[in-house]
Order: sequence, then structure tokens, then C-alpha cells
Amino acid sequence: MFSDFLNYFNESEEVKYSGDLYNDFILRLGGKRFGNGVFNSFSNDNLSKWTEIVSEAYPEFKNLFKLFGYDWLGRCFGIDLRENTSGNILMFEIGTCDVLEIPCTFKKFLDEEIPLYSDACLAESFFNEWSKYSGETIEYGRCAGYKIPLFLGGEDTVTNLENSDMEVYWSIISQIKKQAVN
Repeated sequence: MFSDFLNYFNESEEVKYSGDLYNDFILRLGGKRFGNGVFNSFSNDNLSKWTEIVSEAYPEFKNLFKLFGYDWLGRCFGIDLRENTSGNILMFEIGTCDVLEIPCTFKKFLDEEIPLYSDACLAESFFNEWSKYSGETIEYGRCAGYKIPLFLGGEDTVTNLENSDMEVYWSIISQIKKQAVN
């Protein structure tokens, strides 16, 4: 289970299928960093906190997603629970205030999209550029947050990123988002 995902990140762990892919992922792989922090999985212990944080930033999605991970830019990934798009992947992109829909299943996202299209879904080459520029790593619970969010005219460059506590970053950007919308 999740073998292509795990192989992509040179992880030797094996996940046995119990009948619930989501729970298997969270219980066996939750709370881990992959690829030096390019992708991180939410642990079972912090899922409810992060579901609340994302729901506050995107109230129109409250109770309509199940989170499973986040990337180095602090973008959260969840399974779409909306009626017409149920099962697809949602990317909550706080730096742009967007929610992008990735039309694939949870398993396909992990075993195909990430290994085959890591640049498109995780901005991996941008991650490598930022890592080289900054000399920093992304530890669990942290992200490279935009100093000036893109929705406020910030540039999508390595010089506009800083290593941030992800919870603080989401809190600040969510407050700015609310003020910009009102």
C-alpha cells in the first residue's frame, strides 16, 4: 500500500491495507516528513486542530474535506467530501487564498501524482531552489511562508519566502485574508 509514494521518498516502510486507505495512511504514516520536508503528513493527534484552522480560513469548505498532509509551502491537502466532487483532492493554498481541485483519488494522488508530477503538486524544483538559496530545511510543523502573500502582490520567488511556524503562518495569513475580503 502506497508503495510508489514511499519508494519516491526512499522510505522502506510497508503499509498493510486494512480496508480503509485514509486511516491506514494516517495511522501508519501520519506525523512524518518526506523528502526533507517537501511533503508532510498530518498525525492523528493534530488532524482536528488543522481541520479547524483550515475551516476558519476557508469557511465555505467547513465539514467538506478530510486533511491528510501539507507541503513545504504550507499548502494543506485534503480529500474532497462535497457531493459532486467527492473523493478528489483539494489543495488549500493559503499564500494565494485559493483552493485548487486535483481530479484524482487519494491513492492516485499519493502513488501517481506525487511521484510523477511532484513539480506540479508540490513545487519540488522551487523547493530545491529555496533550500539551496536559504540553506535551511523544513522541519515538521514548519513551512516556507510568503513574507508578502501572493494575493497581496507578493512575488513567487525564493526571496519572498521565510522559514515559518506553520500554525502562526496560517493564523496571520487567515486574518489578513479576512480583512482583504471584507
